[in-house]
Amino acid sequence: YLDDMLAKSDYATASEWLQTLYSTPDKVADLPRNLPAAQRQTLLSAALRRWAYKDTEAARKWFDTQSKKQGLTDAALRERAGTRIAWYSTIRGVEANRQWLDDWLTTHPDTSLVAQRARRTVIEQDWDALNEWVMRLPQEERNDSRWLYWRARALESTDQPDQARELYQQAAQQRNFFAFLAADRLGEPYRFSEQKHTPAATFTPPPAVTRIRMLRKLDEPYLAHQEWMWLMWHSNKEQLAELADYALTQKWYDLAVQASIQAKAWNTLAWRFPPAYLPLFEEEAKPHDLDPWLAMAVARRESAFNPQARSPVGAMGLMQLMPATARKVAKDANMGKPTTKTLQDKHTNITLGSRYLAELLEDFNGNRVLALAAYNAGPSRVNRWLENAEDGVPADVWIESIAFRETRDYVQAVLTYRALFVGMHDDQPRSNQLLTQEENDGLYSLTMLDKD
Repeated sequence: YLDDMLAKSDYATASEWLQTLYSTPDKVADLPRNLPAAQRQTLLSAALRRWAYKDTEAARKWFDTQSKKQGLTDAALRERAGTRIAWYSTIRGVEANRQWLDDWLTTHPDTSLVAQRARRTVIEQDWDALNEWVMRLPQEERNDSRWLYWRARALESTDQPDQARELYQQAAQQRNFFAFLAADRLGEPYRFSEQKHTPAATFTPPPAVTRIRMLRKLDEPYLAHQEWMWLMWHSNKEQLAELADYALTQKWYDLAVQASIQAKAWNTLAWRFPPAYLPLFEEEAKPHDLDPWLAMAVARRESAFNPQARSPVGAMGLMQLMPATARKVAKDANMGKPTTKTLQDKHTNITLGSRYLAELLEDFNGNRVLALAAYNAGPSRVNRWLENAEDGVPADVWIESIAFRETRDYVQAVLTYRALFVGMHDDQPRSNQLLTQEENDGLYSLTMLDKD
């Protein structure tokens, strides 16, 4: 498409070279010298960015020794190329680039890159270096429970238990995965920090609520959701709070969660984590000896309890099942072939999603960390990640080392959501809910897949 547009323009040669360098970026030294200077420098930078992906070490060497000689002198373009090389050097742990990387981060203190460098010390369990890199982060990030926890782990691993305990206590004040991990290290209960809402005596549902109720009864949940979102956009914070509470009383769970998000009511946990469809989750969990709270936590993360949810890649329903996965699970269960409509039925979706989650747990010997990672990223990727941990690493380190940020966040969120559900609705202690002893004590490597 671009070739046709650029064929008779001043960019024709540059367009051809852009395609060449995308497939073979190591040909960057052959770039014609007679190209306009701005075009040539842009192509040099683009080639290095692509080369960084294909061969990070080679790209770094050429950037260091040849790029200026070849004419890449524009400061902004050099920054773009160097930052990309530094990024892949960090997340891939390219040892040959390590000294260059650390020097680069000293003169180019990009926060996201420094955070990845600190994460690299966790993955490598380089506890002596961890604090140095964390302390290069902005104060706000350093005070997040994630980095408080890892600094405490480093201190604990270098025989400084008193200092570690102090940081664990700071981390445990928050409400997230690492805060709960810190609380478990201390043997203390989780801090939910929940706020209660007292409904206003004068609240009267607006007319839009009547339309929403009618649409839901007419089996038009998509239109009802659109109507609800329109109402959210035209309500102030106080009205949003009343609507969230009203939706919860009506058991419109997905609408309650949406209202809590619009109201930024992060501490009103009753709206954010309602016991949505609990009888269905319990019913479908029993045949598989599955924890219904875990399946519910998956649904909360996947769809915020919206049965009509559909992802850009086609995952559907409460538990966001891909159609191919749903068909396979349904076939194994001797169920009819699922359709778009049936996958948006909460009963069918919970049935298939619970069965699939139970299958993954069986494949990974009951380990929820691995099963959840597989639910998000696929079993084959989890096997590769375990293979990379050759000698075995602790559970928290393995979770931090998951290559995909989405999957790292997913595993942490689902386990945290489950702890919140159990603590709020199951009358269980608000402690030691995050990881089982077996999940926490084992070293993560391929040996975990040994059925014996």
